[in-house]
Amino acid sequence: MSTLETPAWLGQLKRAVSKNKRDAHSRYFQLATRGQDDYPRVRTLVFRGFSDVGWSLFSVTDARSEKVRELAFHSRVELSWYFTQTREQFRLRGEAAVFSADSDPEGHRQRLWSALSEAARAQFFWPTPGAPLGDTEAPSFSQTPPETFAVIEYTPMEVDHLVLAKTQTRSLSEYVAGQWRETPINP
Repeated sequence: MSTLETPAWLGQLKRAVSKNKRDAHSRYFQLATRGQDDYPRVRTLVFRGFSDVGWSLFSVTDARSEKVRELAFHSRVELSWYFTQTREQFRLRGEAAVFSADSDPEGHRQRLWSALSEAARAQFFWPTPGAPLGDTEAPSFSQTPPETFAVIEYTPMEVDHLVLAKTQTRSLSEYVAGQWRETPINP
């Protein structure tokens, strides 16, 4: 992956995030994974930022969640992200990598943990996702992320950008042979 090349779709996505930031819904995207039973799984996640280098983006999750096991089984994913103010959709297809307490050489966990609110941090002290509810201890907020805190990095290799404004446009960007190729296509 070249850190020098900035693909056109990345600038378009960053503009969409910026132009739609007043709309709280624009912080959420849908993630499609493949379950261990081969059925598709879709869930909504919160966007937590872009990579400082390259063209990846991040979300956070509980390390005990089903999606972490699914991604260990099959790392190919697709994200669907719709922006209501600018009326555009991005579908990003690529690979996902999970950074846990045991594997985070670039320090993504600490950086994203520091940016979370106390309410968001509290979730990582709850019981295992999907487990029956019981008594929960009051969370102790440390500056260090707990083992239950994981970061997911999404690295797109194909981006389908659809604009549904007055003039509808659509483009398909693909990372092929070390470079991004963008092709306008019929909406």
